[in-house]
Amino acid sequence: MIVSRQQRSATTLLTLLLVLCSTISAQNSTAPQPVLLPPATPAPVDKPYPGTIAIQVDLTDTTRAIMAVHETIPVTPGPLTLLYPQWIPGDHSPTGPLSKLGGLTVTADGQRIDWVRDRVDVFAFHVTVPRGVKSLAVDFQFLSPVRSRDGRVTFSSEIADMAWDMVVLYPAGHYVRRIQVSPSVKLPNGWHFASALTVASQTGNLVQFQDTNLETLVDSPVYAGIHFQRIDLSPSPLNPVYLDLFGDTPAAIAITPEQIELHKNLAKEAEKLYGSHHYAHYDFLYLLSDKVGGVGLEHHQSSEDGVRANYFTDWAASVEDRDLLAHEYTHSWNGKFRRPADLWTPNFNVPMQDDLLWVYEGMTEYWGFVLTARSGLSPAAHIRDRLAMIAANYDLSPGRTWRPLIDTTNQPTVSQRSPVSW
Repeated sequence: MIVSRQQRSATTLLTLLLVLCSTISAQNSTAPQPVLLPPATPAPVDKPYPGTIAIQVDLTDTTRAIMAVHETIPVTPGPLTLLYPQWIPGDHSPTGPLSKLGGLTVTADGQRIDWVRDRVDVFAFHVTVPRGVKSLAVDFQFLSPVRSRDGRVTFSSEIADMAWDMVVLYPAGHYVRRIQVSPSVKLPNGWHFASALTVASQTGNLVQFQDTNLETLVDSPVYAGIHFQRIDLSPSPLNPVYLDLFGDTPAAIAITPEQIELHKNLAKEAEKLYGSHHYAHYDFLYLLSDKVGGVGLEHHQSSEDGVRANYFTDWAASVEDRDLLAHEYTHSWNGKFRRPADLWTPNFNVPMQDDLLWVYEGMTEYWGFVLTARSGLSPAAHIRDRLAMIAANYDLSPGRTWRPLIDTTNQPTVSQRSPVSW
């Protein structure tokens, strides 16, 4: 057969194309390809978790500042995912102290069961429940920092600030309001405690609280300590408000009658300003300490508050801290009773969104200042100066020239509301 020059050229071109395609295909087949992500953590569903989870926290290891946790979790055979809280209400960011969790063991009928941390969602722990097992015993410790450079110190030989989000693992797949819990705390000898939780019973050092749901539990921290004083600030019998003082020493909680009256004024002025209240009772959990770190975190029926040990004894120097209680108290109305929709999440591992953080925090800051002045906790002139200083700082802030205003609500999710160098 005679082949024309045009046919030979076409055949050669086709051969080259086939070789080229084969080469490209071979190269593509050997190039790195992404590994599939593991299955997603089960999404929360608005259905009840079967059974009640018992949680006991042992605070007696004050020397090493270790909170020992024992949970009994009703289960059915098959896969189970336990979550450690990541997105903490009031922090508006993923601040769950996962690095402080240690010693995790899971057992059933006395036999050890293996657990595996999720490769992507590191706050999730996977367990396969064997056949015939009806409950798991879960034990772990919360290792409080003992130096501020390692994180906020929450536990000393005199005081414990025990937030339940630090000491709980809970089943994935359910709204936390549908998970029932039976909480208890074992105290060191001679210690006292305060919480918005209702006490069911107390036997020696073991305090058993009434059953509640996990959402309410995490919103109801426990303060405990050896030096304690409770002061009634109630504006009326129908509006019970208490100031629960915990100090490094007896001197730290030695509040004067004049200072008590100023704090009573705070409750009175809040009642006048808001015209209603929606808590059964309210507790200012207040630590006066140079050992346990300062704090200000809102809850519906209480607040975690903490300042230096000489707050009352060096009253003139404490003027900058006196708006703390008013701010956190205001959050009971603005932030808890009414909360921006995207800041509410069905569990503590669904990311929060901060679109209305300027209302949640900004308006609370304003009315906190107003209440601080009206109660007499700080002179009105001082509060006006602080408002002027805030306005001046924003007026001179170079960030206003390049950042949209909405970024002031979204950026804290990244920085965890801490100052950034620029």
